[in-house]
Amino acid sequence: MLASGDCEVYLLAKRVDEMFNDDVVTIVQALERWNSHLGRQFGPLSRPQRRMLGLLAERATRRETMRVGDLAEPLGLTTAGITRMLDTLEGLDYILRSRTPNTDQREVYVTMTDAGAQALQAANEVLLERVQVVVERLGAREREDLVMLLQKLVLF
Repeated sequence: MLASGDCEVYLLAKRVDEMFNDDVVTIVQALERWNSHLGRQFGPLSRPQRRMLGLLAERATRRETMRVGDLAEPLGLTTAGITRMLDTLEGLDYILRSRTPNTDQREVYVTMTDAGAQALQAANEVLLERVQVVVERLGAREREDLVMLLQKLVLF
């Protein structure tokens, strides 16, 4: 017999299974295992730190400035979460925060330092190595199919 809490979890899982077809459930489970396989730390950076520095690098290549407030939505973090992460990255000398003179001093801009760029490069190398180990198990045609399917999914 299931305890009350266990029964609620079982019923919720049963309802989820009934709402979605087996393919969707299998895909979600595979993505969760993939995410777990990749890990949470990529060299000197955590996954969220890598994403933040990647966003800053992307904006820098387009010569766009990035305000602290602009980081929250694309990273899925609260302003408080962004501030904590920026404090950590600034302490590591990976980013600089600044204000533009003679403008609204509430607007704080973030730029990546050379040390941040090096940390991002090291983190990206770790990530790419982990992905390569897995995809090497696939044949050339399977890798091509995977690339095509992933591109199709992110472009919808």
